[in-house]
This record gives sequence, C-alpha cells and structure tokens, in this order.
Amino acid sequence: MLPVNLSIEKNLISCNEFVKANPNSLVYTDKNFINLVSQHLNAEYRWLIAKRGSEIVGALPFIKKLGPIGYVYNSLAYYGSYGGVIQNIEDDEAKEKLIERYYDIARETGACCATIITNPLEKDYTFYESIINYDYKDYRIGQITQLPITPEKEELFRSFQDPRPRNIRKAIKDGVQIEKSQSKWAIDFLFETHKREMDAKGGLAKKRQFFDLIPNHLNQNQWMIYIAKKDGRPIAALLLLYFNKTIEYFTPAIIYEFRNTQASTLIVFKAMLDAIPNGFKYWNWGGTWTSQDGVYNYKKKWNANDFPYYYYIKCFNKDVLYNPPEYYQKEYYGFYTIPYTKLVN
Repeated sequence: MLPVNLSIEKNLISCNEFVKANPNSLVYTDKNFINLVSQHLNAEYRWLIAKRGSEIVGALPFIKKLGPIGYVYNSLAYYGSYGGVIQNIEDDEAKEKLIERYYDIARETGACCATIITNPLEKDYTFYESIINYDYKDYRIGQITQLPITPEKEELFRSFQDPRPRNIRKAIKDGVQIEKSQSKWAIDFLFETHKREMDAKGGLAKKRQFFDLIPNHLNQNQWMIYIAKKDGRPIAALLLLYFNKTIEYFTPAIIYEFRNTQASTLIVFKAMLDAIPNGFKYWNWGGTWTSQDGVYNYKKKWNANDFPYYYYIKCFNKDVLYNPPEYYQKEYYGFYTIPYTKLVN
C-alpha cells in the first residue's frame, strides 16, 4: 500500500467532487457554503488532504479566525456546522493522520484553541474519542427524520406522533397557505421575523449579512425559503438548505401572535413532501442540548431519531479561560471556542 501524504489546499472544486461522492456529507462541507461562511465571518478556509499516490483518501476542511488571543480553528464554523474527516473508503491510518495534523497545524500557527465537530451521520465519534487527547469535550443530540421513499402524503402523515397530525390538520382548516420563494422580500421577512423572535427569547440571532450572502454563494437548488400566509399575510418562514441526500432545517421563524395557527408545522410537512420526489432521504433538525426537553420532544414527534455528535476541543492558550461568553460572541463570532461552563469568570 502506498504511504499517506498530507497537504493543505484551497482548491475547493477538486475537493468538492470528493465530498459529493460521500452520501453522508452535508452542506457544511460544500464549497459554496464554506465560501459563504468564510466571507460572512471574515475568516480563512483550508482543506487538509490525505492522498495515497494521486488518490484522495481523506479530507478535513477547516476554517480559522484570527482574534485578540490568537487563531481559533473549527472544523467547521458557524451555527450547527459539522466537520471532521470525510472519506469514501474507510482508511483509519489516513483518518488518524488528518486529525493529528489538524491539531498540530493549529498549535504551530499560534491558535488559542481548535475544535473538531463530528458528523452525526457518520456515527464515528468513538474513533475520535480513541485518538484525540482533548482538553474538553462537548455534546449535542442530533435529531434526524428518515423520509419515506415515495411521496405518499398519508404515509408521511401517519409516521408522525401526536400532536403533529392534529397540528397539520388545524393549520389546513384555518386556511394557512404555503408558498416557496427565493426573493428579496422572503429573505427580508425571514430575517426580520427571526431577529424579533430571538431578541424576545434573549437568544443570539443570525446577522443580516448571512442571509444576504445566500443568493450570491449557493446554487438555486441548494436553498429555499418556505413562507406561510394567512389571509394573504406572511406569518411564518423557514430557511432550508439542501445537499446530497439531506435537508437542513436551518432557520425557522414565526410572528408570535400567530403561533397557535400551527403554520410552522404545515411548512415542515409541505417541505418534506416536496423533497421526497427529489431523492432526499434525511431531514436534519440539527443539534439539541440535553437541557432542551421541549425542543427535543418537538423534533421527536416528527419521527426523528437520535444521532449524537461531539465537539473535541484542544486548548493551547489558557488565556481562553478568562473571558466572558460575550467576548467570544463578539471577537470570534460564529466560532466555537470552549464550553462556556469551563470559563473561569
């Protein structure tokens, strides 16, 4: 067998063909999305590539951001992103070398910390666990609904647990209408409703620039905004991202006084029905904290199964422990540093 050779590359086109060949790869490792996130976060992206001869046997994409206490490395950065090693044929030697080299590069370039976030569809976190001498570990419950092969409305409907079927019926009975759009007004409505909702909850809303960059970077078949209307007025929206066999439930939003219409539920049902004929197999609800019982149960009733994933963090500069969360949300916006529970202050 030929030896494993590693290189750092920025040629996303050649890497993307390799990524697409893996049915478990998600939009976060797509060249268009990486470009979008890198521009939005004012960060640099690279690909760590493993080859045997001229053949790619593994790839580890990462994004790095320079800030006041050094670089932060993420594989990968931004809300809900996964990273780690992508392989089309299992090669443990190449995988181990990629992981070890990633952390070495971070340390050599003066990073304060570096994180790998595993892909829940790969179910390979035990491999990372066995070889990474990490300083901190974080955990999320990924929840994914496996879609039926045929777009039979009743079959999909019956797969959900109560009260989802009742919610869908109520929205239909109340005259909620669903449409799709990639127009500026749809982006405007999604962002404004999302920000208003997150501000009311005390959460951290995505910035306007992210939404504005979507049409500039993603292909038309990689994203869609679903809009719910009642009596002609838009009342709810959902941004979906598409790649390979998976749909990402990325940004939902609803006007508060219309929550009882169950418009968001009808959006999801309609979007699932639309996706099945196009060959999509997975609806990824994203990660849930163990403390978020309500969120977990909401997703579970859509026939979602658990796909745990992990964050493996190495800390190279202990100064990272002595700043409040707000510091990292400002200076390293969109990046994972360390679990906030480990911060000294």
